[in-house]
Amino acid sequence: MKQNLKLIICSILLTLPATAQTDQNVDQLIIKEVYCGGCPKDEGSDFFHMDKGIVLYNNCPERIVATNLCIGMATPYNAEANSIGSIYDKDGQLVYEDEGFIPAQNGIWYFPATLEIEPFSQVVVNVHGAIDNTKTYSQSVNYAFKDYYCMYDPESGYSNTMYYPTPADVIPTSHYLKTVKYGMANSWPLSVTSPALFIFQTQDMTPTDFANDADNLWYAPGQAQTPIYACVKVPVEWIIDGVEVFNAAKKEVSMKRLTADVDASYVYLTNKLGHSLYRNVDAEATEAMTQNKGKLVYDYTLGADPSGIDAEKSRENGAHIVYRDWNDSANDFHERQRCSLRDYLPKEDGHIKGDVNNDGTVDVADISAIITVMATATTPAPSAAATIPDASATATIPDASATATIPDASASGNSHPSAAATIPDASASGVYADVNGDGTVDVADISSVISIMAAK
Repeated sequence: MKQNLKLIICSILLTLPATAQTDQNVDQLIIKEVYCGGCPKDEGSDFFHMDKGIVLYNNCPERIVATNLCIGMATPYNAEANSIGSIYDKDGQLVYEDEGFIPAQNGIWYFPATLEIEPFSQVVVNVHGAIDNTKTYSQSVNYAFKDYYCMYDPESGYSNTMYYPTPADVIPTSHYLKTVKYGMANSWPLSVTSPALFIFQTQDMTPTDFANDADNLWYAPGQAQTPIYACVKVPVEWIIDGVEVFNAAKKEVSMKRLTADVDASYVYLTNKLGHSLYRNVDAEATEAMTQNKGKLVYDYTLGADPSGIDAEKSRENGAHIVYRDWNDSANDFHERQRCSLRDYLPKEDGHIKGDVNNDGTVDVADISAIITVMATATTPAPSAAATIPDASATATIPDASATATIPDASASGNSHPSAAATIPDASASGVYADVNGDGTVDVADISSVISIMAAK
């Protein structure tokens, strides 16, 4: 009897949807940051916006496991759009509010495999331009990291190479999100001024089955029932998190698209400046964590976070950050003057690239460490030696606080170390000095450190 009962239970479990078996702590998944407004071009002529990205975050001390995870945007694309009145009735209520859904326009993206996020960790999702955009525009974002994800599915019809260049080689193809496109566009048209973005899970069906079901299609009243205006009805109960964005330059004419149970308010964005929308820290919850003692960094200066905690610097310090999640963007978010992804220091085998002295940051001290290695390491034949300028010809480099100078590698400035010294053994301070990984320690590694510093 007991054996039969076990078989019956196992049979029932096998017939349950995957989400019922494997999902863990999905309600703790939040949108931590949205970067969509673009940045100034270096020549000052215009702005660049094919570099959008989203940061998802595990806001709890347990692992998140999420199946059928999707990303959508509400209609219309812009909060200040002339057509926004079509989604309101004569009483000023959203026409779909009582029906319990949010209309996702043009297409939805989804993770093709189960997504797992460790406690207090994040997942970066590139929307457009999954490459190192800083090579072209210095104030943009570098997405060329192996742990990043990207929206890339050109076979779907989202194939405009201006928005979807071939992703950086380091991003595995398993990190390419898939899409179901039902609208008319050759790129997913995430607004550069005022998107209404949300994440959700399909229940009892795959994202593909859901979005391809004609019964789920919806058009705003008065709009032509063509792919230009096509939306799918995403049940509010499926939505995990959302953020409503208003254009800071069009406050008076902006109107909400997300219902109050998804997001009770909105946050303003000033686009074209490299700004992002960033979660406020839950100071009470973060400061209450004993493991954060001595790790929190205060005097935050990049936006109006009421906590005063610099979340990114604190995370670099090893702190676990709990962010506000009140479903109220006016209180949950602030406009950050610099997308946090620009400050990301890539790690290779657990080590920060450019951190030559292994102190957790990349700065002038790392340049000095390289010079020390060049001056003391074994050098090749004199014919291979390169000239290093003496102290009278010091070069300036960017620094976060002040301009610094590169000292001469030798004491006198007259005898010069090789520009391609061999790497010392692991016991020497120069074990990380080969920053560009070409097998030598030379001036090119100094240039690499300077580039990393300049990108911060």
